[in-house]
Amino acid sequence: MRDQFRPLLAALLALALPGLGHLTLRRWGRALLWHLTIVGGGVALFALYDVPVESTVSVAEAAETAAALPTDVTLPIAVLYALSAVDAYLVGRADVAERQRADATAEAIRRRAASDDGEGAGDLGGANAPASAGAVAETAAGPAEVECPHCGKETDADLDFCHWCTEPLPWADGE
Repeated sequence: MRDQFRPLLAALLALALPGLGHLTLRRWGRALLWHLTIVGGGVALFALYDVPVESTVSVAEAAETAAALPTDVTLPIAVLYALSAVDAYLVGRADVAERQRADATAEAIRRRAASDDGEGAGDLGGANAPASAGAVAETAAGPAEVECPHCGKETDADLDFCHWCTEPLPWADGE
């Protein structure tokens, strides 16, 4: 559940401060790149358009100064902020998907080891024993089946690849 909110949190933090969302995802290089791009781009645009940089004390003065900035300066900076937030969100989603794929691979390897040892769901108590949701299915007519970590469909545990998506199964490299 916590992993579902991590990409959203990274995007919101990237909007608050350039690179902060990527820092929460532990992408140090991207965080530095986005921060330098946005800050450096802002400084370059301010210098290019000769926008005076003044120190403001009150919120009202800061709002007046921000409203007086030309659109040619504010629009590119806003677009860079948005792109940084989108990138942080997509990187966060990719991290979550990779973590889920690694968990599925570990589960498939565990199921493969259980089916090789003869401890599959069919051996745990006869025909009346309820099979768990993630157990290896052992049929009388065929070999054990495991869930492919790539496509999620049931495939033969004796194969080194999924016959549905043709991706190699995790134990294919080890044999």
